[in-house]
Amino acid sequence: MKAKLTVYIPPHLPPVDIPEFDVTWRTAVLDLSRFLDRSRGQCRADVAVEALAAGISTPTVYVLDCDGYYPGFNFLFGLAQPALRTAVVFTARLRGPLFAERLAKEITHEAGHLYGLSHCSNPKCVMYFSNTLLDTDRKSVYFCDKCRRKLLARYLNP
Repeated sequence: MKAKLTVYIPPHLPPVDIPEFDVTWRTAVLDLSRFLDRSRGQCRADVAVEALAAGISTPTVYVLDCDGYYPGFNFLFGLAQPALRTAVVFTARLRGPLFAERLAKEITHEAGHLYGLSHCSNPKCVMYFSNTLLDTDRKSVYFCDKCRRKLLARYLNP
């Protein structure tokens, strides 16, 4: 039995394989200008999460076709706010031949946070913090055994 997740994706992107979750895919056309910091040319992650969280009752990840940041960081691949049950993943820095795999990893990573997981010290675990694209490429799309046990404990005993 897998934990449930809803993912909103732009209509021009196909769904990707997210093996760790039971995913319901939805398409969404979002006005990204609501989150855009024009001086940086990037979408502000916390503003996007807060705006998109309205009415969310189940863990939900929004895939945003822009470059994201959070104050104090040059960029982010994604951001989750577990209290709001909402996360965002930004596509701009994931582009390239490994795009689908990178997107799956980042969606899974942020969904892990929505279910209460923190960053993992295992560089192969999907919950490992990606400071660079190389970090994302090196890690797996799967949780390590330790993180999977934590996820199952939280999902089966909320």
